[in-house]
Amino acid sequence: MASLLTHFRSRLALRAAASIVLIVGVLGIGFLLLAVHLRAESEKDIQQLRLEGLISTVERTAQIACFLDDSQLAEEVAEGLLSNRIVREARLIRHDGTALADRVTAIDHGSGAPLTRTINSPFEPDKAVCKLTLVPDQDWIDSMVNDATRFLSVALVLQLLGIGLSVILVVFYFVTRPISDISQKLHAIEAETGKKLSPPSGHARDEIGRLVLSVNAMIDRLVSSLSEERRQRLAREVEERRYRTIFDNVEAGIFELDDQGWLLSANPAFCRLFLKGKTPDPAGPPIAFKTLASEGGPTTQELTSRRARRDSGREWEMAVGEGSERRWVNVMVSHLEKGRLQGVAHDITERRQAAEAAERLAVTDPLTGLGNRLGFERRLGIIERYCRLHPDRQHALMVLDFDHFKQVNDIYGHHAGDEVLRQIADMLRDISRRHDYPARLGGDEFVLLLDHQTPRTDLGGLAQRLVESINQPLTLEGGQQVQLGVSIGIAVLGSDTQDIQTLVYMADQAMYRAKREGRNTWRFHDHNTTLTSGSPLLSG
Repeated sequence: MASLLTHFRSRLALRAAASIVLIVGVLGIGFLLLAVHLRAESEKDIQQLRLEGLISTVERTAQIACFLDDSQLAEEVAEGLLSNRIVREARLIRHDGTALADRVTAIDHGSGAPLTRTINSPFEPDKAVCKLTLVPDQDWIDSMVNDATRFLSVALVLQLLGIGLSVILVVFYFVTRPISDISQKLHAIEAETGKKLSPPSGHARDEIGRLVLSVNAMIDRLVSSLSEERRQRLAREVEERRYRTIFDNVEAGIFELDDQGWLLSANPAFCRLFLKGKTPDPAGPPIAFKTLASEGGPTTQELTSRRARRDSGREWEMAVGEGSERRWVNVMVSHLEKGRLQGVAHDITERRQAAEAAERLAVTDPLTGLGNRLGFERRLGIIERYCRLHPDRQHALMVLDFDHFKQVNDIYGHHAGDEVLRQIADMLRDISRRHDYPARLGGDEFVLLLDHQTPRTDLGGLAQRLVESINQPLTLEGGQQVQLGVSIGIAVLGSDTQDIQTLVYMADQAMYRAKREGRNTWRFHDHNTTLTSGSPLLSG
């Protein structure tokens, strides 16, 4: 069995012959069954017509027998019908249901579907006098059908066998044998010599001959490709040595990844940036590129998605290491070839630190270390976007104005005033929570932006603690003590207003109301206050 399967897989002629036999067999069986069925139905129709013809032949005599109620004549009619081999039983039934004649053959055969015809009076055509019923001999009908279909079946089988054998011989002689000859000659050819094939006899101008011509052309291209490949291999070896020199000595980190984000190769500069100088062990566990970043690195999905493979290059800034060893690296990854990515990494720690320092300086008040006006405006913009996404969250703004601060400058000088401002900033830092944002907008103008939802009662308690802290005497560097008061205005974003500019104005107006109502206290925005356009705090 195994040997037969091996020959079946390796021999085209055998597979073609088996396929033809299978197709011819399936089609032959289908056509044979259809032909037998049609012939059987035709034979049945012929026998049915014979029965109807028999009834038509004796109908006149049956009319007379029924009209005269002549049992002897009726028996003769039935006997005459039974003389036909196709009839098994003949009956003449009076109009009242009694039998005028009822004859059955002595042979015990199966009965078919009875055929009944109404017999009318010979003198009154519209008056029925009896019924004539013929019961066919089904066994005899079946034998006739079998005789009719047997010859047809044998003829079709012989015809299909002849067609199948002829097709097999044609396929073997004109297709498989020439292909087998070409295969044997091709197997013996050494491609490097450039030797050509000759077409089989009689096939120089047909498809087999064109196949040989195509193989010869392929041999020519193969010889040419081998020569070109040798030349390119030598040139590539020179380029690889040159590339290896650059790869090992360049300051930028160069690396390659597979399409799943695993590290394939890396130069020494990459190892210094990401692996503390260690060279990856080819026999060790693979290294996923995403695990090398402590912050900001690309995910596996970003590296391996269809969009990433289509883009010319993508860039990330990522942190490597922790604490004092933390470095920032700019990484650019591009598609190299199917299943491979290439990347270049540059150390940008110094540039990043300089940019962060400049950013902090731009939003930080140099005297107090709190946020300045620019930082306050940026934080307001962030909260505005956050509130659009989460309208149920509330954010509060406190505006602070210090009583008697001008006297400190007038009596002790601006140096003392600066010291007081620094101590006030420390108080605001101490009382602020993690996400709150205290800022000095200029002079003695301070604000406290309370992030996230804070109950109104907690806001009042926080403002009261702030008033009490600032009311405590402040000691200057020279030992002098000064005492300030503070007026605080509070407005809540989400309940008082949905607009950032209006929030600032409401808190500013609430602060002025606190000053008017006795100073050194705090007030919420009064909904009965009439607002005008403009915000003194944001206008500078």
